[in-house]
Amino acid sequence: MIQECGALRRKEVIHPEIFDLWLECPEVAHQSHAGQYLHLLIKGATGVTLRRPLSIAGIEGGLIRLLVRIVGEGTSALAAVPVGTIMDVIGPLGIPFDYSKVSQALLVGGGIGGAPLLFLQDELIGKSIPTDYFLGAKTQDEYPLDPEEVERRSIFAATDDGTFGSAGFVSLQVNQWLQHHDHAGVRVYSCGPLLMMREVDRICRLYDLPHQASLENRMGCGIGVCQGCAVRVNDGKGDPRGGYRLVCKDGPVFDAMEIEWAVLGESYR
Repeated sequence: MIQECGALRRKEVIHPEIFDLWLECPEVAHQSHAGQYLHLLIKGATGVTLRRPLSIAGIEGGLIRLLVRIVGEGTSALAAVPVGTIMDVIGPLGIPFDYSKVSQALLVGGGIGGAPLLFLQDELIGKSIPTDYFLGAKTQDEYPLDPEEVERRSIFAATDDGTFGSAGFVSLQVNQWLQHHDHAGVRVYSCGPLLMMREVDRICRLYDLPHQASLENRMGCGIGVCQGCAVRVNDGKGDPRGGYRLVCKDGPVFDAMEIEWAVLGESYR
């Protein structure tokens, strides 16, 4: 983890509320792995005092890709930052995805939660690991990628209303894939809405597949001090009381078998 100031080099609008940012932070980029995130300070933004955590969506040389959706004051302020602005970044933070023992990867993303899986897809392809990426959203207007990138990455696209890609939940596509393919060596990686990841976890348990989930809880400090991003987990020893972990430093990537999905509530984002 380091602190680095770098320029915003590119900003591309995908939809009115979804956009790509490319930051020039070569030192952070060099240390980053899929699943990690940045803590970004938005200087000069009225009412925005805390840094904002943003998943790393990719690395291109010394540039870091961030896929952002406007959901509040922080992301609204970020959308207004002009190209050329110097940004203050802390990163990379968090535990990345582990693909050391995988021979076939299934990536399952929902909405803007697909961002860290883009970086993971790049890393897996770089390691010549067979990878299938399923990415869904509610509608075409909320789909986080443009059609050209979907085609280039061979992504299985789905929308709830059928306006882009297949109609229905993306978890249905995953289940259909598993019904028609060998499961040997398959590992599943997910990030997105809570209900989607719960369903993916149910499917993985049905097929007895390892599953890593990246959580997107709210974070204040990013280093485990404020305790604001705690999630309930089991301890793996049958203790029904379970325990708690911090998304910012113990995650954001967790073994999905350890997550107490039933008790994740409205505090989860």
